[in-house]
Amino acid sequence: MHSEIASRIQQLNASKQLLEEAIAAANCDPHVGPVGEWSLAQVVEHLIASEGGTLGYMKKKSSGGWDALEDAGNEHHASSAAINARLESNERYKAPDVLPEPTNAIALGELFEKWNALRAELVDFVSHIQPEHFHKLVFRQPAAGMLTVLHALEFMDAHLRHHLPQIERITQG
Repeated sequence: MHSEIASRIQQLNASKQLLEEAIAAANCDPHVGPVGEWSLAQVVEHLIASEGGTLGYMKKKSSGGWDALEDAGNEHHASSAAINARLESNERYKAPDVLPEPTNAIALGELFEKWNALRAELVDFVSHIQPEHFHKLVFRQPAAGMLTVLHALEFMDAHLRHHLPQIERITQG
C-alpha cells in the first residue's frame, strides 16, 4: 500500500477507534437517544451507510478504468478542503438525502461487525490504487462535488470525527 493511502487509512482507523472507545464507555442504551436525536446505534448505522456509499461509488466510477476518469483541478482541492473544514466546525448538518435514515433496528455488535467488514473491503480497494491515479476524480460527495480517492479518505475521516461530539452528547444524556 502506498504511503499516502496508508497514512489516511491509519488516521481513519484511529478516528474509528476513538468512536468505538467512546461508545464502549457509554453507560446508556445504544438504541435510545435524546428526544428528537439519533441514538448511538443510529450514528454508527449512518457512518456505515456513508462509508459504504463512498466505497460503492468509487468502485463503480473506477470500474471503467482509472485512465478514463477526469483529473482533479484546483477547484476540487478547494472543495475538498471546504467540506472538511465544514465538518470540523461545531455546526450540525442534516444528512444528505442520498443516505438512508438509520433504522435503529440493528444490534450494536452486529453494526460493528458490518463496519469492520466494510472497512476491510475499503482498505483492500484503496491499497490497489496506483499512485498515478491518486489525482483522478472518483467520488461525488453531495456537498463538495467530485473528489479524488485521497480527498474521499480525508472526507470520511472528517465525517467520522464530526460525529464524535454527537456521541459525547448522547452518552452524557
